[in-house]
Amino acid sequence: MFQTYQPSGKIGVLTWPLFLLGIGLAIGFAFVYQYLLKWIPIIYVNVLLTWGLGFILGGIGVRIVKTGPLRNIMVAVLIGILIAVAAISAKFYIQYARWLSAVTQVAMDENNASDDRYDEIRKQVAAEFDFMEYIKIRTDEGFKIGRGGGGFPVKGIFVYGIWLIEFGVVAWFAVKLPRAAASRPYSEKLAAWASEEESVMTLPVTDSKMVARIKASTSVEELLQIPIPGTDVSKRFAVYRVNSIPGQELEDAYLSVDLLSYTTTSNGETETTTEPLVKHAILSSDNRSQLVENASLLQEAMAAYRESIDSGQQTEEESDGSGNDNATMS
Repeated sequence: MFQTYQPSGKIGVLTWPLFLLGIGLAIGFAFVYQYLLKWIPIIYVNVLLTWGLGFILGGIGVRIVKTGPLRNIMVAVLIGILIAVAAISAKFYIQYARWLSAVTQVAMDENNASDDRYDEIRKQVAAEFDFMEYIKIRTDEGFKIGRGGGGFPVKGIFVYGIWLIEFGVVAWFAVKLPRAAASRPYSEKLAAWASEEESVMTLPVTDSKMVARIKASTSVEELLQIPIPGTDVSKRFAVYRVNSIPGQELEDAYLSVDLLSYTTTSNGETETTTEPLVKHAILSSDNRSQLVENASLLQEAMAAYRESIDSGQQTEEESDGSGNDNATMS
């Protein structure tokens, strides 16, 4: 079987300092997030804000992975989880602190207390209403989903459910994005990410045997024996993508092949599905040159096919659409 890229599992020296910085940034964004939730009490906007926070946290995780550099997927997942936990925890703590301030101000007004007693009364309020008591009060009071304070009431265990969904959305982005970043090819030899991505070839798939041939390849050389389609008209395409280190054409690169399928729904809309066939097969510089040459030969073959259509000089084999799927470029 051909060799594919596997993350080394190494953790770069900057990973943990950047992680601490990321925690600080997550807390800062949580501060903004909870204020926006308060001042824009519209459920649809709140959902978008939650997605936005998750995406931002995921971006922080990606930056930690890339700059670290971090090539350990499990650590990337852990970092994403901890950043999400820090952000949501900060959100609740800030909300609790605001609530304490509001209750303290009410207590001062009721007792006609002077401003210099604020800290004293706040400590008394905090002693009577700790964080868990605050959570109980919030779940008992609940809230309503709707505009202007109206709508469907949510209380008790359902409030916990909403909070769990909120954390799930944030954590999904915060984990998924850095995990994907840590999975991308990294050259230990050059100490660089293979950040340059190029779609070298798009192969029309006119026969299921073409897909089976790609899946059954046991070597890079066999993988590069591209089956020549008999037509460029198809609803399925094998896309050959190469990841490489910028400016290092003579070094190893990484080939991925995805099967793109286009279907038309009953509404007339086009849907696209992607099936990975090969992921990050290691290409030598010779292999890469061969792939580029094959892509050029494919373009020439398709151009010749279209020219034959235009000139009305198709062969009988081309006319009936059978093609020559058994032919290959090597």
